[in-house]
Amino acid sequence: MERILEERRKQREAVLLQVKTYAEEWRKSLGKVTVVLYGSYARGDFNLWSDVDLILISEKFAGVRFLDRFDMFRIGEGFEVKPYTPEEFRIKMNKIGWKEALKDKVVILDDYSLFE
Repeated sequence: MERILEERRKQREAVLLQVKTYAEEWRKSLGKVTVVLYGSYARGDFNLWSDVDLILISEKFAGVRFLDRFDMFRIGEGFEVKPYTPEEFRIKMNKIGWKEALKDKVVILDDYSLFE
């Protein structure tokens, strides 16, 4: 059992390292960003079929259709990114579903000071 828990801890740490790498790349290409890990990897209860849920916030998304925003950043397989402007996310983060989803968040970068 200890071996399994250690493997899961290492897997989560590897994902966190990859997310931090993405966050720094996004900061270089988009400027200011806020990046938040949420969902099963943030909580630590991920499984074989879990994806890595991320929120990516950038003012560069302003005026860009939601689906077109995905062309503005690079992401690997198994990662699910929700791209929002700071204004859009300020509205979303006050909705009950997002409040619940963000209860166990891991803030990777917060250039917009949304999670102080």
